[in-house]
Amino acid sequence: MIRHSISAALVAATLAGASLAIPAPAQAKDGRTGALLGGLAVGAVGGVLLGHAIAGQQQEAAPPPEPVPEPVYAEPEPVYQPPVDPTYRKAQRLRRECDDGIRESCIRFGIIIGQNREREAQWRRQSPDMFAWDTN
Repeated sequence: MIRHSISAALVAATLAGASLAIPAPAQAKDGRTGALLGGLAVGAVGGVLLGHAIAGQQQEAAPPPEPVPEPVYAEPEPVYQPPVDPTYRKAQRLRRECDDGIRESCIRFGIIIGQNREREAQWRRQSPDMFAWDTN
């Protein structure tokens, strides 16, 4: 907006000065017409250059764009792993061996169940197939 106003004012001032100083055809022989036209040309070029300079200042005055923040990646929530009960694992192994026909494993499996009556309900919920022989 300011650039256009200043450019228009320079052109208007140059044209107003030119209209006052334009010599009549009879006076054109004294060489002022060339100086007048040169002045008009310099004024017009100066106005254009001033307009570009003002436009450049307006561009420099604009704040720089804010930097784009780097994306932040969150670690996934850890998956809950229940604690491993070594006695339960041993009971599972003995149950498989008992199914394979190893008599000693069947006896040890029964002893582990008898020694861990408080955990038996939990084991039945975790692995009902381990106690399939009991449901018949």
